[in-house]
Amino acid sequence: MVRARRLPAQHRKRQIIDSARELFASQSYRKVGTADVAKAAGVSEPALYRYFSSKKELFLATLRPTGPKLLEIWQSIASEIDDPLETLSSIGVLYYDHLQSHSGSMQLLFQALSEADEPEIRQTLRENFLGFVRFVAETLEEGKRRGIVRRGLDTELVAWQFLGMGLTLDLMHSLGFASELDRGKMEQWFDLFQQTLQAPAKQQGTGPGVRAVSELVAPQGWPLEA
Repeated sequence: MVRARRLPAQHRKRQIIDSARELFASQSYRKVGTADVAKAAGVSEPALYRYFSSKKELFLATLRPTGPKLLEIWQSIASEIDDPLETLSSIGVLYYDHLQSHSGSMQLLFQALSEADEPEIRQTLRENFLGFVRFVAETLEEGKRRGIVRRGLDTELVAWQFLGMGLTLDLMHSLGFASELDRGKMEQWFDLFQQTLQAPAKQQGTGPGVRAVSELVAPQGWPLEA
Protein backbone atom coordinates (compact mmCIF):
# COMPACT_ATOMS: atom_id res chain seq x y z
CA MET A 1 0.00 0.00 0.00
CA VAL A 2 1.40 3.39 -0.99
CA ARG A 3 1.26 5.88 1.84
CA ALA A 4 0.10 9.43 1.09
CA ARG A 5 2.98 11.86 0.84
CA ARG A 6 3.25 14.04 3.94
CA LEU A 7 3.13 17.77 3.35
CA PRO A 8 6.11 19.87 4.49
CA ALA A 9 5.48 21.47 7.88
CA GLN A 10 5.17 24.98 6.44
CA HIS A 11 2.59 23.84 3.89
CA ARG A 12 0.63 22.00 6.55
CA LYS A 13 0.63 25.09 8.76
CA ARG A 14 -0.62 27.20 5.86
CA GLN A 15 -3.37 24.67 5.19
CA ILE A 16 -4.51 24.88 8.82
CA ILE A 17 -4.52 28.70 8.74
CA ASP A 18 -6.51 28.80 5.49
CA SER A 19 -9.09 26.37 6.86
CA ALA A 20 -9.32 28.30 10.13
CA ARG A 21 -9.80 31.60 8.28
CA GLU A 22 -12.84 30.24 6.45
CA LEU A 23 -14.39 28.93 9.66
CA PHE A 24 -13.70 32.05 11.73
CA ALA A 25 -15.07 34.26 8.94
CA SER A 26 -18.32 32.32 8.72
CA GLN A 27 -18.93 31.81 12.46
CA SER A 28 -18.08 33.55 15.70
CA TYR A 29 -14.73 32.89 17.36
CA ARG A 30 -16.43 31.27 20.35
CA LYS A 31 -18.38 28.80 18.20
CA VAL A 32 -15.37 27.45 16.31
CA GLY A 33 -13.45 24.74 18.14
CA THR A 34 -9.99 23.40 17.40
CA ALA A 35 -11.61 20.08 16.52
CA ASP A 36 -13.62 21.89 13.82
CA VAL A 37 -10.47 23.45 12.38
CA ALA A 38 -8.57 20.17 12.48
CA LYS A 39 -11.36 18.40 10.63
CA ALA A 40 -11.57 21.14 7.98
CA ALA A 41 -7.79 21.07 7.50
CA GLY A 42 -7.66 17.27 7.28
CA VAL A 43 -5.43 16.81 10.33
CA SER A 44 -5.92 15.39 13.79
CA GLU A 45 -6.51 17.74 16.70
CA PRO A 46 -3.22 16.72 18.40
CA ALA A 47 -1.44 17.48 15.11
CA LEU A 48 -2.99 20.95 15.06
CA TYR A 49 -1.57 21.64 18.52
CA ARG A 50 1.92 20.91 17.21
CA TYR A 51 1.61 24.12 15.19
CA PHE A 52 -0.54 26.28 17.48
CA SER A 53 -0.59 26.18 21.26
CA SER A 54 -4.16 27.51 21.56
CA LYS A 55 -7.23 28.52 19.60
CA LYS A 56 -6.41 32.19 20.22
CA GLU A 57 -2.93 31.78 18.75
CA LEU A 58 -4.50 30.20 15.66
CA PHE A 59 -7.10 32.97 15.44
CA LEU A 60 -4.39 35.64 15.59
CA ALA A 61 -2.46 33.82 12.88
CA THR A 62 -5.50 34.14 10.60
CA LEU A 63 -6.19 37.74 11.60
CA ARG A 64 -2.74 39.37 11.35
CA PRO A 65 -2.17 39.00 7.59
CA THR A 66 -5.74 39.98 6.66
CA GLY A 67 -5.09 43.74 6.66
CA PRO A 68 -1.83 43.60 4.68
CA LYS A 69 -3.44 41.31 2.08
CA LEU A 70 -6.35 43.69 1.57
CA LEU A 71 -3.97 46.63 1.36
CA GLU A 72 -2.07 44.87 -1.42
CA ILE A 73 -5.31 44.69 -3.41
CA TRP A 74 -6.08 48.35 -2.71
CA GLN A 75 -2.58 49.41 -3.74
CA SER A 76 -2.93 47.43 -6.95
CA ILE A 77 -6.17 49.28 -7.73
CA ALA A 78 -4.51 52.62 -6.93
CA SER A 79 -1.67 51.85 -9.33
CA GLU A 80 -4.16 51.36 -12.19
CA ILE A 81 -6.51 54.32 -11.58
CA ASP A 82 -5.22 57.87 -11.84
CA ASP A 83 -7.98 59.70 -9.95
CA PRO A 84 -7.77 59.20 -6.12
CA LEU A 85 -11.54 59.46 -5.67
CA GLU A 86 -12.17 56.96 -8.44
CA THR A 87 -9.69 54.70 -6.65
CA LEU A 88 -11.78 54.75 -3.46
CA SER A 89 -15.03 54.19 -5.35
CA SER A 90 -13.49 51.22 -7.15
CA ILE A 91 -12.29 49.76 -3.85
CA GLY A 92 -15.80 50.15 -2.40
CA VAL A 93 -17.50 48.46 -5.34
CA LEU A 94 -14.86 45.72 -5.39
CA TYR A 95 -15.57 45.04 -1.71
CA TYR A 96 -19.27 44.78 -2.48
CA ASP A 97 -18.48 42.22 -5.20
CA HIS A 98 -16.31 40.25 -2.78
CA LEU A 99 -19.11 40.11 -0.24
CA GLN A 100 -21.43 38.65 -2.88
CA SER A 101 -18.87 35.94 -3.58
CA HIS A 102 -18.58 35.24 0.17
CA SER A 103 -15.00 36.51 0.39
CA GLY A 104 -13.81 36.02 3.97
CA SER A 105 -11.21 38.74 4.53
CA MET A 106 -13.34 41.59 5.85
CA GLN A 107 -15.90 39.18 7.24
CA LEU A 108 -13.14 37.81 9.45
CA LEU A 109 -12.34 41.31 10.71
CA PHE A 110 -16.05 41.95 11.28
CA GLN A 111 -16.37 38.76 13.33
CA ALA A 112 -13.23 39.64 15.28
CA LEU A 113 -14.72 42.94 16.45
CA SER A 114 -16.91 41.00 18.89
CA GLU A 115 -13.72 39.69 20.51
CA ALA A 116 -12.04 43.10 20.87
CA ASP A 117 -12.12 42.82 24.67
CA GLU A 118 -9.16 40.43 24.31
CA PRO A 119 -6.03 42.69 24.34
CA GLU A 120 -4.10 40.79 21.67
CA ILE A 121 -7.10 40.60 19.34
CA ARG A 122 -7.88 44.28 19.90
CA GLN A 123 -4.27 45.27 19.13
CA THR A 124 -4.25 43.19 15.95
CA LEU A 125 -7.50 44.79 14.83
CA ARG A 126 -6.13 48.26 15.61
CA GLU A 127 -3.07 47.61 13.45
CA ASN A 128 -5.17 46.32 10.57
CA PHE A 129 -7.70 49.16 10.63
CA LEU A 130 -5.04 51.84 11.10
CA GLY A 131 -3.40 50.52 7.96
CA PHE A 132 -6.68 50.98 6.08
CA VAL A 133 -7.16 54.49 7.51
CA ARG A 134 -3.65 55.56 6.51
CA PHE A 135 -4.15 54.29 2.98
CA VAL A 136 -7.46 56.11 2.50
CA ALA A 137 -6.19 59.31 4.17
CA GLU A 138 -3.04 59.31 2.01
CA THR A 139 -5.16 58.74 -1.10
CA LEU A 140 -7.32 61.73 -0.16
CA GLU A 141 -4.24 63.87 0.60
CA GLU A 142 -2.94 63.09 -2.88
CA GLY A 143 -6.32 64.23 -4.20
CA LYS A 144 -5.91 67.49 -2.28
CA ARG A 145 -2.47 68.12 -3.75
CA ARG A 146 -3.90 67.66 -7.22
CA GLY A 147 -6.91 69.91 -6.66
CA ILE A 148 -9.38 67.02 -6.88
CA VAL A 149 -10.35 66.81 -3.19
CA ARG A 150 -11.65 69.67 -1.04
CA ARG A 151 -8.95 71.64 0.74
CA GLY A 152 -9.24 71.64 4.53
CA LEU A 153 -10.76 68.17 4.52
CA ASP A 154 -10.05 66.09 7.63
CA THR A 155 -8.80 63.12 5.62
CA GLU A 156 -8.34 60.80 8.59
CA LEU A 157 -11.90 61.31 9.78
CA VAL A 158 -13.29 60.77 6.28
CA ALA A 159 -11.13 57.64 6.03
CA TRP A 160 -12.99 56.27 9.05
CA GLN A 161 -16.26 57.23 7.35
CA PHE A 162 -15.18 55.22 4.30
CA LEU A 163 -14.43 52.19 6.47
CA GLY A 164 -17.81 52.68 8.13
CA MET A 165 -19.46 52.19 4.75
CA GLY A 166 -17.70 48.85 4.46
CA LEU A 167 -18.82 47.83 7.94
CA THR A 168 -22.39 48.81 7.02
CA LEU A 169 -22.17 46.44 4.05
CA ASP A 170 -20.93 43.71 6.40
CA LEU A 171 -23.85 44.36 8.74
CA MET A 172 -26.41 44.27 5.93
CA HIS A 173 -24.87 41.07 4.59
CA SER A 174 -24.83 39.41 8.01
CA LEU A 175 -28.46 40.34 8.74
CA GLY A 176 -29.75 39.18 5.36
CA PHE A 177 -30.36 42.61 3.83
CA ALA A 178 -27.83 42.19 1.02
CA SER A 179 -30.58 41.87 -1.60
CA GLU A 180 -31.78 45.39 -0.79
CA LEU A 181 -28.53 46.91 -2.04
CA ASP A 182 -27.80 45.81 -5.60
CA ARG A 183 -24.70 46.75 -7.54
CA GLY A 184 -26.36 49.75 -9.17
CA LYS A 185 -27.32 51.22 -5.80
CA MET A 186 -23.84 50.41 -4.51
CA GLU A 187 -22.21 52.35 -7.34
CA GLN A 188 -24.59 55.26 -6.72
CA TRP A 189 -23.72 55.28 -3.01
CA PHE A 190 -19.98 55.47 -3.63
CA ASP A 191 -20.49 57.99 -6.41
CA LEU A 192 -22.35 60.19 -3.93
CA PHE A 193 -19.54 59.74 -1.40
CA GLN A 194 -16.99 60.64 -4.07
CA GLN A 195 -18.80 63.76 -5.24
CA THR A 196 -19.28 65.18 -1.74
CA LEU A 197 -15.48 65.15 -1.36
CA GLN A 198 -14.69 66.84 -4.64
CA ALA A 199 -13.07 70.26 -4.79
CA PRO A 200 -15.58 72.94 -5.93
CA ALA A 201 -13.90 73.23 -9.34
CA LYS A 202 -14.57 69.51 -9.91
CA GLN A 203 -18.27 69.71 -9.10
CA GLN A 204 -19.40 71.07 -12.45
CA GLY A 205 -22.37 69.04 -13.63
CA THR A 206 -22.99 67.54 -10.17
CA GLY A 207 -26.66 66.71 -9.70
CA PRO A 208 -28.81 68.73 -7.28
CA GLY A 209 -29.09 65.79 -4.91
CA VAL A 210 -25.35 65.66 -4.40
CA ARG A 211 -25.12 69.41 -3.92
CA ALA A 212 -27.87 69.21 -1.33
CA VAL A 213 -25.90 66.68 0.72
CA SER A 214 -22.83 68.94 0.70
CA GLU A 215 -24.91 71.93 1.77
CA LEU A 216 -26.54 70.02 4.62
CA VAL A 217 -23.34 68.72 6.20
CA ALA A 218 -21.15 71.83 5.85
CA PRO A 219 -22.88 74.07 8.45
CA GLN A 220 -22.54 71.32 11.08
CA GLY A 221 -18.76 71.39 10.93
CA TRP A 222 -18.44 68.11 9.09
CA PRO A 223 -14.95 67.93 7.57
CA LEU A 224 -16.28 68.21 4.03
CA GLU A 225 -16.12 71.96 4.25
CA ALA A 226 -14.00 73.71 1.64
